[in-house]
Order: sequence, then structure tokens, then C-alpha cells
Amino acid sequence: MSAHLVSAYLVACRYALLAMAKNRLAAVLLIAFIPMWITVAKTLTTPKTFPFRLRATGTWLRAGGDEITMISGSLNAVSLLVGFLMFSAARRTRAFDRRLTAAGYPRTALIGAKLTTLLVASVLVSTYATAWMLLFWSPLQPFLLGIAVLAVCLVYGAMGMCLALFLPGEVEGLVTIIMISIIDLAPQNPVASTTADKTLVELLPSYGSLQTSLAAGFTRNATLSPLLHSTAWLTAMTATALAAFALHTRTHQPPAPHHDG
Repeated sequence: MSAHLVSAYLVACRYALLAMAKNRLAAVLLIAFIPMWITVAKTLTTPKTFPFRLRATGTWLRAGGDEITMISGSLNAVSLLVGFLMFSAARRTRAFDRRLTAAGYPRTALIGAKLTTLLVASVLVSTYATAWMLLFWSPLQPFLLGIAVLAVCLVYGAMGMCLALFLPGEVEGLVTIIMISIIDLAPQNPVASTTADKTLVELLPSYGSLQTSLAAGFTRNATLSPLLHSTAWLTAMTATALAAFALHTRTHQPPAPHHDG
């Protein structure tokens, strides 16, 4: 990798991270929405113990309804936040990215900066949300729980980047992400839904994270296989977003002059 490309990547990263840090709505949601959602889910949901089958392993577990709901609610909160944050960041820089690439700025550096921003945002939000859960609850595998939350952040962050290239405004993006998250997580909650044990839930974006979170909370087995579903979703969303970005920033070279004779 050339020094010029590294320098361009570092500059793009700095501006992308600064732009993300200036998103006041996302900051408010991070500071207030995640703790509020986790607190409400833990304190207002029944602590009655429910039996449920962990689809990833086929084993039956028992857990408090408040703890299961807190896990589901946390995944819902972080998916909304990171999805909207990456959607907003990608939409706001869309025109500027096109001008930069038209002026000769390396697209590879811009793509690298976007992926770095996705990783930084996901690590920050997942760490914060996991820390809040640990204030209320002692899962059997806290590190695995954090990995599961990070996975859903990455999936929805990549989804936000993808949607930003197709939807016109932040309202449309936010509503779309909210609806996807509801359709995704509501049928998977073993307390609130009778469809949590259906085969089709395996196709949903947060399936891997929820199954891994439940395993981390209530078993001592390092159940990592569900994260393959998260990896597949992350790969598909990221590839689509980057392909659309490359197409959107493609520069058209003027045709070569034609000389007669």
C-alpha cells in the first residue's frame, strides 16, 4: 500500500469519525435511549421463569422473562442506533464523496474510512450497551454476550450504509430501520412470541446475535455457530453497500477524440 493511499485513508477516517461524533441525535440516543430501554425492559417485565428452546443447540433452557426481554430490547436498541447512525453518516457524505472521487481522491481510501467508522461505532455502542446490561444482570458468559451485541451492531450498521444509497432522506431511513428491526426481533423473543421456535426465524438479521446472547446468558457453552448467520448478513449488506458506493462514485471519462484519416 502506497504512502499516498495510507495518507488519504487516514484523512478520510479523521473526517468520517469527526462527522459521526457531531451527530447530536445519535449521541442523545446513545446516552439516554439505550439505558432507558434496558432499564424499562429489566424492571417492568415479569421476572417469572420461562422455559424455551435454544434453536442453535436444540437444548431447553429456563430464564427470567425480564432477562430475556432485556436481551431482546438491548439488541433492538443498538440495532436502531447504529443503523441510523451509519445511514445518516453515509447519506450526508454521499454528494461530497462523489465530488472527491471525481477530483481524483482514491475510492479505496473512502471505502476503508467507511468500514473503519462502522467498526468504531459498533464497538462503542455494543460496549456501552453490554456494560449497562451487566449493571442489572450477571450472564454466565459476559464476553460472549458482548460479541453477540457487536455482531448485531455491525449487521445493522452495514444495513444503514446500504439503505443510505437508495433512500432519499433521514426520515425514510429511520422509519425503514425501525420497521426492519421490529419485524426482525419481535418474532424471535421466546417470551413474547409463539413464533420464536419456527424455522423461518433463522433467516432474520439478528438471529445469530439473539441466539448467541441467550446462550451467553444462560449456558456455559461457547455457542458460536449462530454468528455464521450474522457473518452472512454482514457480508451481504457490506458487499451491496460498497458495490452501490462504487457505482455511485463512478467517474465517466470523456470519449477519446476521433481523428479522420
